Amino acid sequence: MVRKKVIALVLTAVVSLSALAGCGNSASESTPQTAENTQSSAAAEETGEENKENITISMFLQDSADQAISTDLPFIKEITKRTGINFEFVPAPNTEDQFREKFNVTVASGDIPDVMVSTYRDDMMKVAEQGTFAALDDYIDEYAPNLKKILDENPDYIRDIRASDGNIYFMPFIGAVRTFKVWMMRGDWLEKLGLDVPVTLDDWYTVLKAFKEQDPNGNGEADEIPYTTRNTQAGVLAFMEAFGISGFEANEQFFIEDGKVKYAYTDPRCKQALEFINKLYSEGLIDPEYATNDTNVWLSRLTNEISGACQDTTARAYALGTQVQAANEGSDAYFTVVAPPQGPDGTRMTTSQMQPIRGYTAISADSPYVKEIVQLFDYFYGEEGNLLMNFGIEGETYTMENGKPVYMDVIAKDPQGRSILSMLNIYGHREWAYSQDIGYEDAMLDETYVNYRNEMEQYIRPTIPALSLTEEEREIINSTYTEIQTYKDEMINKFIMGKEPLDNFDKFVQTLKDMGIDDVLAVEQAAYDRYMK
Repeated sequence: MVRKKVIALVLTAVVSLSALAGCGNSASESTPQTAENTQSSAAAEETGEENKENITISMFLQDSADQAISTDLPFIKEITKRTGINFEFVPAPNTEDQFREKFNVTVASGDIPDVMVSTYRDDMMKVAEQGTFAALDDYIDEYAPNLKKILDENPDYIRDIRASDGNIYFMPFIGAVRTFKVWMMRGDWLEKLGLDVPVTLDDWYTVLKAFKEQDPNGNGEADEIPYTTRNTQAGVLAFMEAFGISGFEANEQFFIEDGKVKYAYTDPRCKQALEFINKLYSEGLIDPEYATNDTNVWLSRLTNEISGACQDTTARAYALGTQVQAANEGSDAYFTVVAPPQGPDGTRMTTSQMQPIRGYTAISADSPYVKEIVQLFDYFYGEEGNLLMNFGIEGETYTMENGKPVYMDVIAKDPQGRSILSMLNIYGHREWAYSQDIGYEDAMLDETYVNYRNEMEQYIRPTIPALSLTEEEREIINSTYTEIQTYKDEMINKFIMGKEPLDNFDKFVQTLKDMGIDDVLAVEQAAYDRYMK
Protein backbone atom coordinates (compact mmCIF):
# COMPACT_ATOMS: atom_id res chain seq x y z
CA MET A 1 0.00 0.00 0.00
CA VAL A 2 1.28 3.42 -0.88
CA ARG A 3 1.25 5.83 2.04
CA LYS A 4 2.05 9.42 1.23
CA LYS A 5 4.55 10.84 3.73
CA VAL A 6 4.45 14.59 4.13
CA ILE A 7 5.35 17.05 6.88
CA ALA A 8 2.59 17.35 9.52
CA LEU A 9 1.55 20.23 11.75
CA VAL A 10 -0.85 19.89 14.67
CA LEU A 11 -4.44 20.30 13.50
CA THR A 12 -4.97 23.73 14.98
CA ALA A 13 -7.62 24.21 12.32
CA VAL A 14 -9.68 21.40 13.79
CA VAL A 15 -9.35 22.74 17.33
CA SER A 16 -10.30 26.23 16.19
CA LEU A 17 -13.33 24.99 14.30
CA SER A 18 -14.54 23.05 17.32
CA ALA A 19 -14.17 26.10 19.53
CA LEU A 20 -16.15 28.20 17.10
CA ALA A 21 -18.99 25.68 16.75
CA GLY A 22 -21.09 27.40 19.42
CA CYS A 23 -20.48 30.87 17.98
CA GLY A 24 -22.39 30.43 14.74
CA ASN A 25 -19.35 30.65 12.48
CA SER A 26 -19.52 28.73 9.23
CA ALA A 27 -17.08 25.86 8.87
CA SER A 28 -16.42 26.96 5.31
CA GLU A 29 -14.96 30.27 6.43
CA SER A 30 -11.22 30.73 6.71
CA THR A 31 -9.68 29.28 9.87
CA PRO A 32 -8.73 32.07 12.31
CA GLN A 33 -5.04 32.59 13.01
CA THR A 34 -3.76 31.21 16.29
CA ALA A 35 -0.53 32.35 17.92
CA GLU A 36 1.16 29.23 16.60
CA ASN A 37 0.13 29.53 12.99
CA THR A 38 0.65 33.30 13.02
CA GLN A 39 4.26 32.67 14.06
CA SER A 40 4.53 29.96 11.42
CA SER A 41 3.20 32.35 8.82
CA ALA A 42 5.73 35.00 9.80
CA ALA A 43 8.51 32.45 9.68
CA ALA A 44 7.33 31.31 6.29
CA GLU A 45 7.43 34.86 4.97
CA GLU A 46 11.03 35.18 6.13
CA THR A 47 12.11 31.86 4.64
CA GLY A 48 9.83 31.89 1.62
CA GLU A 49 8.63 28.40 2.55
CA GLU A 50 5.04 27.11 2.70
CA ASN A 51 3.57 27.74 6.16
CA LYS A 52 1.59 24.50 6.10
CA GLU A 53 1.58 21.26 4.22
CA ASN A 54 -1.48 19.01 4.38
CA ILE A 55 -1.09 15.45 5.57
CA THR A 56 -2.54 12.39 3.91
CA ILE A 57 -3.90 9.50 5.94
CA SER A 58 -4.72 6.08 4.56
CA MET A 59 -8.08 4.66 5.68
CA PHE A 60 -9.53 1.15 5.46
CA LEU A 61 -13.33 1.12 5.60
CA GLN A 62 -16.32 -0.77 4.29
CA ASP A 63 -17.58 0.61 1.02
CA SER A 64 -21.19 1.44 0.28
CA ALA A 65 -23.28 -0.36 -2.31
CA ASP A 66 -24.57 3.07 -3.32
CA GLN A 67 -21.25 4.72 -4.22
CA ALA A 68 -17.60 3.73 -4.21
CA ILE A 69 -15.62 5.89 -1.82
CA SER A 70 -13.51 8.55 -3.49
CA THR A 71 -11.63 11.71 -2.60
CA ASP A 72 -13.78 13.46 -5.21
CA LEU A 73 -17.03 13.00 -3.29
CA PRO A 74 -18.52 16.21 -1.82
CA PHE A 75 -18.39 15.10 1.84
CA ILE A 76 -14.76 14.08 1.57
CA LYS A 77 -13.74 17.25 -0.23
CA GLU A 78 -15.51 19.30 2.43
CA ILE A 79 -13.71 17.50 5.24
CA THR A 80 -10.37 18.13 3.56
CA LYS A 81 -11.30 21.78 3.03
CA ARG A 82 -12.15 22.24 6.69
CA THR A 83 -9.35 20.27 8.31
CA GLY A 84 -6.45 20.15 5.88
CA ILE A 85 -6.47 16.34 6.02
CA ASN A 86 -6.28 14.43 2.74
CA PHE A 87 -7.37 10.82 2.40
CA GLU A 88 -6.11 7.74 0.64
CA PHE A 89 -8.91 5.19 0.85
CA VAL A 90 -8.54 1.44 1.05
CA PRO A 91 -12.11 0.32 0.33
CA ALA A 92 -13.35 -3.07 1.52
CA PRO A 93 -16.37 -5.05 0.22
CA ASN A 94 -19.79 -4.25 1.67
CA THR A 95 -20.72 -7.87 2.37
CA GLU A 96 -19.75 -9.25 5.78
CA ASP A 97 -17.79 -12.33 4.71
CA GLN A 98 -15.79 -10.52 2.03
CA PHE A 99 -15.17 -7.51 4.27
CA ARG A 100 -13.85 -9.62 7.12
CA GLU A 101 -11.69 -11.60 4.74
CA LYS A 102 -10.07 -8.44 3.38
CA PHE A 103 -9.69 -7.09 6.92
CA ASN A 104 -7.81 -10.22 7.98
CA VAL A 105 -5.66 -10.23 4.84
CA THR A 106 -4.77 -6.57 5.36
CA VAL A 107 -3.80 -7.14 8.98
CA ALA A 108 -1.80 -10.26 8.11
CA SER A 109 0.15 -8.32 5.47
CA GLY A 110 1.63 -6.09 8.16
CA ASP A 111 1.06 -3.04 5.95
CA ILE A 112 -1.58 -1.40 8.14
CA PRO A 113 -3.35 1.78 6.96
CA ASP A 114 -3.27 4.77 9.28
CA VAL A 115 -6.95 4.18 10.10
CA MET A 116 -9.08 1.03 10.09
CA VAL A 117 -12.87 1.20 10.48
CA SER A 118 -15.07 -1.80 11.19
CA THR A 119 -18.39 -2.71 12.80
CA TYR A 120 -17.06 -6.13 13.86
CA ARG A 121 -16.00 -5.55 17.43
CA ASP A 122 -14.35 -8.87 18.24
CA ASP A 123 -12.20 -8.76 15.10
CA MET A 124 -11.01 -5.28 16.07
CA MET A 125 -10.41 -6.22 19.71
CA LYS A 126 -8.28 -9.20 18.75
CA VAL A 127 -6.09 -7.15 16.44
CA ALA A 128 -5.83 -4.32 18.98
CA GLU A 129 -4.60 -6.59 21.76
CA GLN A 130 -1.91 -7.92 19.43
CA GLY A 131 -0.39 -4.43 19.38
CA THR A 132 -1.50 -3.44 15.88
CA PHE A 133 -3.48 -0.39 16.98
CA ALA A 134 -2.43 2.54 19.12
CA ALA A 135 -3.81 2.79 22.67
CA LEU A 136 -5.81 6.02 22.72
CA ASP A 137 -6.54 6.66 26.40
CA ASP A 138 -3.99 9.47 26.81
CA TYR A 139 -4.68 10.91 23.35
CA ILE A 140 -8.42 11.14 24.10
CA ASP A 141 -7.73 12.82 27.44
CA GLU A 142 -5.46 15.42 25.85
CA TYR A 143 -6.63 15.90 22.27
CA ALA A 144 -10.30 14.83 22.08
CA PRO A 145 -12.35 17.10 24.36
CA ASN A 146 -15.60 16.43 22.51
CA LEU A 147 -15.31 12.65 22.75
CA LYS A 148 -14.02 12.83 26.32
CA LYS A 149 -17.13 14.79 27.34
CA ILE A 150 -19.38 12.15 25.75
CA LEU A 151 -17.54 9.29 27.47
CA ASP A 152 -17.58 11.07 30.83
CA GLU A 153 -21.35 11.46 30.53
CA ASN A 154 -21.88 7.88 29.31
CA PRO A 155 -19.53 5.54 31.21
CA ASP A 156 -21.21 2.45 29.71
CA TYR A 157 -19.73 3.48 26.36
CA ILE A 158 -16.26 3.03 27.84
CA ARG A 159 -17.09 -0.58 28.68
CA ASP A 160 -17.90 -1.22 25.03
CA ILE A 161 -14.67 0.24 23.65
CA ARG A 162 -12.25 -0.90 26.36
CA ALA A 163 -10.29 -4.07 25.58
CA SER A 164 -9.69 -6.88 28.06
CA ASP A 165 -6.15 -5.51 28.62
CA GLY A 166 -7.68 -2.31 30.02
CA ASN A 167 -6.82 0.01 27.10
CA ILE A 168 -9.07 1.98 24.78
CA TYR A 169 -8.09 1.45 21.15
CA PHE A 170 -11.14 2.87 19.38
CA MET A 171 -13.03 6.04 18.67
CA PRO A 172 -16.66 4.91 18.35
CA PHE A 173 -19.54 5.51 16.01
CA ILE A 174 -22.33 6.30 18.49
CA GLY A 175 -25.88 5.70 17.32
CA ALA A 176 -28.89 7.73 18.43
CA VAL A 177 -31.75 5.55 17.20
CA ARG A 178 -32.52 2.57 19.42
CA THR A 179 -35.45 0.96 17.57
CA PHE A 180 -34.14 -1.18 14.72
CA LYS A 181 -36.25 -3.82 12.99
CA VAL A 182 -40.01 -3.37 13.36
CA TRP A 183 -42.94 -5.48 12.20
CA MET A 184 -44.88 -4.01 9.30
CA MET A 185 -47.65 -4.94 6.91
CA ARG A 186 -49.76 -3.50 4.15
CA GLY A 187 -52.31 -1.32 5.93
CA ASP A 188 -54.39 -1.02 2.78
CA TRP A 189 -54.59 -4.83 2.53
CA LEU A 190 -55.91 -5.00 6.09
CA GLU A 191 -58.57 -2.46 5.20
CA LYS A 192 -59.49 -4.20 1.96
CA LEU A 193 -59.98 -7.56 3.69
CA GLY A 194 -61.68 -6.09 6.76
CA LEU A 195 -58.93 -7.28 9.11
CA ASP A 196 -57.78 -5.80 12.40
CA VAL A 197 -54.13 -5.16 13.14
CA PRO A 198 -52.83 -8.46 14.58
CA VAL A 199 -51.92 -8.68 18.25
CA THR A 200 -51.33 -12.33 19.15
CA LEU A 201 -49.56 -15.05 17.19
CA ASP A 202 -53.00 -16.48 16.38
CA ASP A 203 -53.98 -13.08 14.97
CA TRP A 204 -50.84 -13.07 12.83
CA TYR A 205 -51.69 -16.52 11.53
CA THR A 206 -55.22 -15.35 10.65
CA VAL A 207 -53.97 -12.25 8.82
CA LEU A 208 -51.26 -14.08 6.87
CA LYS A 209 -53.79 -16.80 5.95
CA ALA A 210 -56.15 -14.13 4.60
CA PHE A 211 -53.32 -12.50 2.65
CA LYS A 212 -52.61 -15.92 1.13
CA GLU A 213 -56.18 -16.88 0.23
CA GLN A 214 -58.22 -13.70 -0.34
CA ASP A 215 -56.31 -12.08 -3.23
CA PRO A 216 -55.43 -8.75 -1.57
CA ASN A 217 -53.35 -7.68 -4.60
CA GLY A 218 -56.48 -8.02 -6.73
CA ASN A 219 -54.92 -9.73 -9.74
CA GLY A 220 -57.21 -12.75 -9.58
CA GLU A 221 -54.31 -15.15 -9.00
CA ALA A 222 -53.30 -17.08 -5.90
CA ASP A 223 -49.74 -15.74 -6.09
CA GLU A 224 -49.38 -14.08 -2.69
CA ILE A 225 -46.47 -14.96 -0.39
CA PRO A 226 -47.74 -13.18 2.73
CA TYR A 227 -44.52 -12.76 4.74
CA THR A 228 -41.08 -12.25 3.23
CA THR A 229 -37.63 -11.27 4.45
CA ARG A 230 -34.23 -10.11 3.25
CA ASN A 231 -32.52 -11.36 6.40
CA THR A 232 -32.52 -15.05 5.38
CA GLN A 233 -32.99 -17.36 8.38
CA ALA A 234 -32.95 -14.53 10.92
CA GLY A 235 -35.92 -12.89 9.24
CA VAL A 236 -38.28 -15.78 9.95
CA LEU A 237 -36.77 -16.52 13.35
CA ALA A 238 -38.06 -13.11 14.42
CA PHE A 239 -41.22 -14.99 15.47
CA MET A 240 -39.12 -16.60 18.23
CA GLU A 241 -39.33 -13.36 20.18
CA ALA A 242 -42.98 -14.01 21.01
CA PHE A 243 -41.72 -16.97 23.03
CA GLY A 244 -39.25 -14.86 25.01
CA ILE A 245 -36.05 -15.78 23.16
CA SER A 246 -34.27 -14.46 20.11
CA GLY A 247 -32.46 -15.90 17.15
CA PHE A 248 -32.31 -12.74 15.12
CA GLU A 249 -28.69 -11.67 15.50
CA ALA A 250 -25.62 -13.57 16.67
CA ASN A 251 -25.19 -11.52 19.84
CA GLU A 252 -28.89 -11.95 20.65
CA GLN A 253 -28.76 -15.74 20.58
CA PHE A 254 -27.05 -15.44 23.96
CA PHE A 255 -29.18 -13.71 26.56
CA ILE A 256 -29.16 -12.90 30.25
CA GLU A 257 -31.78 -14.38 32.56
CA ASP A 258 -31.41 -14.06 36.35
CA GLY A 259 -27.77 -13.09 35.91
CA LYS A 260 -26.96 -16.20 33.87
CA VAL A 261 -25.90 -16.31 30.22
CA LYS A 262 -28.16 -18.68 28.26
CA TYR A 263 -28.33 -19.85 24.65
CA ALA A 264 -31.60 -19.55 22.73
CA TYR A 265 -31.26 -22.78 20.75
CA THR A 266 -30.92 -25.06 23.77
CA ASP A 267 -33.90 -23.43 25.49
CA PRO A 268 -37.19 -25.44 25.52
CA ARG A 269 -38.99 -22.34 24.22
CA CYS A 270 -37.05 -22.71 20.98
CA LYS A 271 -38.97 -25.89 20.16
CA GLN A 272 -42.30 -24.10 20.71
CA ALA A 273 -41.21 -21.27 18.42
CA LEU A 274 -40.06 -23.65 15.69
CA GLU A 275 -43.40 -25.44 15.79
CA PHE A 276 -45.17 -22.17 15.02
CA ILE A 277 -42.71 -21.14 12.30
CA ASN A 278 -42.91 -24.59 10.72
CA LYS A 279 -46.70 -24.22 10.61
CA LEU A 280 -46.37 -20.92 8.73
CA TYR A 281 -43.85 -22.41 6.32
CA SER A 282 -45.81 -25.59 5.61
CA GLU A 283 -48.92 -23.56 4.74
CA GLY A 284 -47.05 -21.20 2.42
CA LEU A 285 -47.46 -18.17 4.68
CA ILE A 286 -43.76 -17.30 4.80
CA ASP A 287 -41.39 -17.01 1.87
CA PRO A 288 -40.34 -20.50 0.71
CA GLU A 289 -37.04 -18.98 -0.45
CA TYR A 290 -36.30 -17.16 2.80
CA ALA A 291 -32.99 -18.99 3.25
CA THR A 292 -31.48 -17.48 0.08
CA ASN A 293 -33.34 -14.19 -0.35
CA ASP A 294 -31.34 -11.02 -0.76
CA THR A 295 -32.46 -7.39 -0.70
CA ASN A 296 -33.34 -7.36 -4.41
CA VAL A 297 -35.60 -10.42 -4.16
CA TRP A 298 -37.19 -9.08 -0.98
CA LEU A 299 -37.90 -5.71 -2.59
CA SER A 300 -39.33 -7.28 -5.74
CA ARG A 301 -41.74 -9.37 -3.64
CA LEU A 302 -43.05 -6.18 -2.05
CA THR A 303 -43.08 -3.83 -5.05
CA ASN A 304 -44.71 -6.50 -7.24
CA GLU A 305 -47.37 -6.84 -4.53
CA ILE A 306 -46.67 -10.50 -3.94
CA SER A 307 -45.87 -10.02 -0.25
CA GLY A 308 -47.54 -7.78 2.30
CA ALA A 309 -45.66 -8.26 5.56
CA CYS A 310 -42.06 -8.25 6.73
CA GLN A 311 -39.75 -6.99 9.42
CA ASP A 312 -37.38 -4.11 8.70
CA THR A 313 -36.49 -0.59 9.77
CA THR A 314 -39.03 2.17 10.32
CA ALA A 315 -37.40 4.16 7.54
CA ARG A 316 -37.99 1.22 5.20
CA ALA A 317 -41.65 1.06 6.24
CA TYR A 318 -42.00 4.72 5.35
CA ALA A 319 -40.27 4.33 1.98
CA LEU A 320 -41.85 1.03 0.93
CA GLY A 321 -45.33 2.47 0.47
CA THR A 322 -43.95 5.06 -1.94
CA GLN A 323 -41.93 2.42 -3.79
CA VAL A 324 -44.96 0.13 -4.20
CA GLN A 325 -47.04 3.05 -5.45
CA ALA A 326 -44.33 4.02 -7.95
CA ALA A 327 -44.21 0.46 -9.30
CA ASN A 328 -47.98 0.06 -9.59
CA GLU A 329 -50.02 2.79 -11.26
CA GLY A 330 -53.02 3.84 -9.24
CA SER A 331 -51.84 2.06 -6.10
CA ASP A 332 -52.61 3.56 -2.70
CA ALA A 333 -50.31 1.16 -0.86
CA TYR A 334 -48.97 1.99 2.55
CA PHE A 335 -47.26 0.03 5.31
CA THR A 336 -48.36 0.25 8.90
CA VAL A 337 -45.96 -0.57 11.72
CA VAL A 338 -47.37 -2.96 14.32
CA ALA A 339 -46.19 -4.02 17.77
CA PRO A 340 -44.37 -7.36 18.10
CA PRO A 341 -46.61 -10.45 18.17
CA GLN A 342 -47.81 -11.44 21.62
CA GLY A 343 -46.80 -14.95 22.60
CA PRO A 344 -48.67 -17.73 24.42
CA ASP A 345 -47.66 -16.47 27.88
CA GLY A 346 -48.33 -12.80 27.06
CA THR A 347 -44.73 -11.97 26.10
CA ARG A 348 -44.55 -9.05 23.70
CA MET A 349 -40.99 -7.98 23.13
CA THR A 350 -38.20 -7.56 20.65
CA THR A 351 -34.45 -7.82 20.98
CA SER A 352 -33.92 -6.16 17.61
CA GLN A 353 -32.29 -2.89 18.53
CA MET A 354 -29.52 -0.55 17.60
CA GLN A 355 -26.68 -0.66 20.10
CA PRO A 356 -25.23 2.71 21.14
CA ILE A 357 -21.73 1.73 19.99
CA ARG A 358 -22.01 0.43 16.45
CA GLY A 359 -18.64 0.99 14.87
CA TYR A 360 -14.97 1.13 15.77
CA THR A 361 -12.31 3.41 14.33
CA ALA A 362 -8.73 2.43 15.18
CA ILE A 363 -5.38 4.05 14.43
CA SER A 364 -2.30 2.08 13.45
CA ALA A 365 0.34 1.93 16.16
CA ASP A 366 2.88 2.73 13.41
CA SER A 367 1.06 5.80 12.09
CA PRO A 368 3.06 9.04 12.46
CA TYR A 369 -0.24 10.93 12.74
CA VAL A 370 -1.96 9.46 15.79
CA LYS A 371 -2.51 12.84 17.47
CA GLU A 372 -3.70 14.49 14.27
CA ILE A 373 -6.12 11.64 13.50
CA VAL A 374 -7.56 11.78 17.03
CA GLN A 375 -8.10 15.52 16.58
CA LEU A 376 -9.68 14.94 13.18
CA PHE A 377 -12.29 12.51 14.46
CA ASP A 378 -12.90 14.53 17.61
CA TYR A 379 -14.06 17.32 15.31
CA PHE A 380 -16.92 15.06 14.19
CA TYR A 381 -18.10 14.70 17.80
CA GLY A 382 -18.37 18.48 18.11
CA GLU A 383 -21.34 20.56 17.01
CA GLU A 384 -20.03 21.65 13.62
CA GLY A 385 -18.50 18.34 12.54
CA ASN A 386 -21.51 16.47 13.88
CA LEU A 387 -23.80 18.50 11.65
CA LEU A 388 -21.61 17.64 8.66
CA MET A 389 -21.63 13.91 9.40
CA ASN A 390 -25.37 13.73 10.03
CA PHE A 391 -26.77 16.07 7.39
CA GLY A 392 -23.99 16.95 4.99
CA ILE A 393 -23.13 20.33 3.55
CA GLU A 394 -25.37 23.31 4.19
CA GLY A 395 -26.69 24.66 0.92
CA GLU A 396 -25.89 21.43 -0.94
CA THR A 397 -27.64 18.66 1.00
CA TYR A 398 -29.62 20.55 3.65
CA THR A 399 -30.88 23.96 4.70
CA MET A 400 -31.70 25.30 8.15
CA GLU A 401 -35.40 25.93 8.76
CA ASN A 402 -36.64 27.13 12.14
CA GLY A 403 -33.32 26.14 13.65
CA LYS A 404 -33.42 22.57 12.32
CA PRO A 405 -31.64 21.00 9.34
CA VAL A 406 -33.96 19.94 6.52
CA TYR A 407 -32.76 17.79 3.64
CA MET A 408 -32.87 19.45 0.23
CA ASP A 409 -34.67 17.84 -2.70
CA VAL A 410 -31.39 16.54 -4.15
CA ILE A 411 -31.26 14.22 -1.11
CA ALA A 412 -34.92 13.81 -0.16
CA LYS A 413 -36.53 13.56 -3.60
CA ASP A 414 -34.19 11.61 -5.82
CA PRO A 415 -35.76 11.08 -9.29
CA GLN A 416 -34.66 7.43 -9.18
CA GLY A 417 -36.44 6.90 -5.87
CA ARG A 418 -33.27 6.19 -3.89
CA SER A 419 -33.49 6.60 -0.12
CA ILE A 420 -32.08 9.55 1.80
CA LEU A 421 -29.42 7.30 3.29
CA SER A 422 -28.42 6.12 -0.18
CA MET A 423 -28.17 9.68 -1.40
CA LEU A 424 -26.03 10.72 1.56
CA ASN A 425 -23.74 7.78 0.80
CA ILE A 426 -23.49 8.95 -2.79
CA TYR A 427 -22.28 12.30 -1.46
CA GLY A 428 -19.62 10.50 0.58
CA HIS A 429 -21.21 9.87 3.97
CA ARG A 430 -19.67 6.92 5.85
CA GLU A 431 -20.21 5.75 9.40
CA TRP A 432 -16.79 6.18 10.93
CA ALA A 433 -16.24 7.80 14.34
CA TYR A 434 -18.92 10.37 15.14
CA SER A 435 -22.10 10.71 17.22
CA GLN A 436 -25.37 10.26 15.40
CA ASP A 437 -28.14 12.82 15.83
CA ILE A 438 -31.62 11.28 16.04
CA GLY A 439 -32.79 14.20 13.91
CA TYR A 440 -30.85 12.51 11.09
CA GLU A 441 -33.51 9.78 10.93
CA ASP A 442 -36.39 12.04 11.96
CA ALA A 443 -35.70 14.14 8.89
CA MET A 444 -36.15 11.02 6.71
CA LEU A 445 -39.62 10.26 8.04
CA ASP A 446 -42.98 11.94 8.38
CA GLU A 447 -44.43 12.35 11.86
CA THR A 448 -46.49 9.16 11.69
CA TYR A 449 -43.41 7.00 11.24
CA VAL A 450 -41.37 8.90 13.82
CA ASN A 451 -44.18 8.10 16.27
CA TYR A 452 -44.20 4.45 15.15
CA ARG A 453 -40.48 4.17 15.84
CA ASN A 454 -40.76 5.81 19.22
CA GLU A 455 -43.74 3.67 20.26
CA MET A 456 -41.87 0.45 19.44
CA GLU A 457 -39.06 1.31 21.87
CA GLN A 458 -41.20 0.21 24.82
CA TYR A 459 -41.01 -3.41 23.60
CA ILE A 460 -37.22 -3.60 23.42
CA ARG A 461 -35.59 -6.06 25.78
CA PRO A 462 -31.89 -5.37 26.35
CA THR A 463 -29.52 -7.90 24.87
CA ILE A 464 -26.25 -9.20 26.23
CA PRO A 465 -23.72 -6.35 26.06
CA ALA A 466 -20.65 -6.36 23.84
CA LEU A 467 -18.10 -8.37 25.80
CA SER A 468 -14.32 -8.28 25.70
CA LEU A 469 -12.67 -11.70 25.55
CA THR A 470 -9.20 -12.75 26.58
CA GLU A 471 -7.02 -14.46 23.98
CA GLU A 472 -7.68 -17.83 25.62
CA GLU A 473 -11.45 -17.23 25.63
CA ARG A 474 -11.34 -16.12 22.04
CA GLU A 475 -9.57 -19.34 21.08
CA ILE A 476 -12.35 -21.38 22.67
CA ILE A 477 -14.96 -19.42 20.75
CA ASN A 478 -13.06 -19.68 17.46
CA SER A 479 -12.38 -23.40 17.80
CA THR A 480 -15.86 -24.34 18.96
CA TYR A 481 -18.57 -21.85 18.12
CA THR A 482 -18.09 -21.60 14.35
CA GLU A 483 -18.80 -25.30 13.95
CA ILE A 484 -21.76 -25.03 16.32
CA GLN A 485 -23.19 -22.15 14.29
CA THR A 486 -22.90 -24.08 11.04
CA TYR A 487 -24.64 -27.14 12.49
CA LYS A 488 -27.29 -25.02 14.23
CA ASP A 489 -28.17 -23.07 11.07
CA GLU A 490 -28.47 -26.26 9.04
CA MET A 491 -30.72 -27.96 11.58
CA ILE A 492 -32.93 -24.93 12.19
CA ASN A 493 -33.67 -24.69 8.47
CA LYS A 494 -34.51 -28.40 8.42
CA PHE A 495 -36.89 -27.99 11.35
CA ILE A 496 -38.60 -25.00 9.73
CA MET A 497 -38.92 -26.70 6.34
CA GLY A 498 -40.08 -30.00 7.80
CA LYS A 499 -37.03 -31.90 6.59
CA GLU A 500 -36.27 -32.85 10.19
CA PRO A 501 -39.12 -33.71 12.60
CA LEU A 502 -39.31 -31.57 15.71
CA ASP A 503 -39.49 -34.79 17.70
CA ASN A 504 -35.70 -34.74 17.23
CA PHE A 505 -35.26 -31.38 18.95
CA ASP A 506 -33.88 -32.91 22.16
CA LYS A 507 -31.36 -34.86 20.10
CA PHE A 508 -30.38 -31.57 18.42
CA VAL A 509 -29.80 -29.95 21.83
CA GLN A 510 -27.68 -32.86 22.98
CA THR A 511 -25.54 -32.60 19.85
CA LEU A 512 -24.94 -28.90 20.60
CA LYS A 513 -23.80 -29.88 24.09
CA ASP A 514 -21.53 -32.58 22.69
CA MET A 515 -20.03 -29.97 20.34
CA GLY A 516 -19.13 -27.71 23.27
CA ILE A 517 -21.91 -25.15 23.66
CA ASP A 518 -21.50 -25.33 27.46
CA ASP A 519 -17.81 -24.32 27.07
CA VAL A 520 -18.92 -21.34 24.99
CA LEU A 521 -21.49 -20.40 27.62
CA ALA A 522 -18.79 -20.57 30.31
CA VAL A 523 -16.67 -18.11 28.30
CA GLU A 524 -19.59 -15.76 27.80
CA GLN A 525 -20.46 -15.95 31.50
CA ALA A 526 -16.89 -15.12 32.57
CA ALA A 527 -16.73 -12.18 30.18
CA TYR A 528 -20.15 -10.96 31.32
CA ASP A 529 -19.16 -11.18 34.98
CA ARG A 530 -16.06 -9.07 34.23
CA TYR A 531 -18.18 -6.55 32.34
CA MET A 532 -20.53 -6.13 35.29
CA LYS A 533 -17.75 -5.45 37.81
